[in-house]
Amino acid sequence: MTQIIGIDVGYGFVKVTDGQIGYSFPSVVGEGHTKPTFSTKIGPSPAIDNLKIGIGDRLFFVGKSAIKHSRFAYRDLSYTRSISDDLEILFFSALSLFAKDVTNVFNVVTGLPVERMHLAEDFINRVKGERNITLYNGAANRSIKINVSDIEVVPQPLGTYWSSISNSAIAPDGRIGVVDIGFKTTDFATIEDSEYIPEKSKSILVGLATAYDDIGSNLVTEFGVEKESYALDGIVINRKINISGETINISSIVESAFEKLATNILVEIHSQWNVSEFDCLLLTGGGGQALSSYILPQLSNAKLALDPITANCRGYLTWADRLWNHSYPQNSNLKFD
Repeated sequence: MTQIIGIDVGYGFVKVTDGQIGYSFPSVVGEGHTKPTFSTKIGPSPAIDNLKIGIGDRLFFVGKSAIKHSRFAYRDLSYTRSISDDLEILFFSALSLFAKDVTNVFNVVTGLPVERMHLAEDFINRVKGERNITLYNGAANRSIKINVSDIEVVPQPLGTYWSSISNSAIAPDGRIGVVDIGFKTTDFATIEDSEYIPEKSKSILVGLATAYDDIGSNLVTEFGVEKESYALDGIVINRKINISGETINISSIVESAFEKLATNILVEIHSQWNVSEFDCLLLTGGGGQALSSYILPQLSNAKLALDPITANCRGYLTWADRLWNHSYPQNSNLKFD
């Protein structure tokens, strides 16, 4: 049986769902090893916390496990994401979470930034077809096949548009603008009467990574602490850093960086669009959620998408259901682990 999947392989986090369950994990890949690891927790840990995958003769930790266990771990922010096959590793790791049998067949919808759609064919060539994968669970391992039978690549912000229509957050007609603030890029997508308009859409190389750079520089200046971008995720979310056993509140550092980033994006919005011509502007993405308190008061016709971090991924699945004529309903209480 072919499974229908929506995947958002973001620069910051990977989001994936089949409509019944969803997963989200950091877009971090690390060198794998077979040394034993032990957990002092009582009970099993979620699969998402222990992603270890073999592709060919290479072994990788992915997501949280890469951050914890890899001597060499990285979050690839390059243009094509082709260094060390980063894109494929994240993509197949996400699909492996839905691999129930020895052979697993998938139809997938995913997205690329607006101005990187010319890379769609390369993306498809890199992931379509059958791969032999080894999944590791503690000392045990399991060999499976993942066959990407069909794949559709769309401009990323369309996912939020489709998910917002499906949950009746917006009407499909009129002129809709989607501002998708991701980790590496921000996309501005225009949809008029249900048709995507590429000439009125744009990507810029500004995103949460820009704010992370500013926050990281301030941590070095004020506390002498250097952190990789993936190590900043929890620090930024919690607005706290632990130094020598002491917890220090860094809210002012984070808020200053976010305010500067929001100002930058607002300038770009007004430079790209006459915002008064839009019936609605949808703010989405992890950056959309983080910056909503700064941006929304400045745009009277803007709203935050429902669950903006996963909105694209959920919308990709909505489109996949239409493409491949599946009619099973999505879980209205879908949560991402």
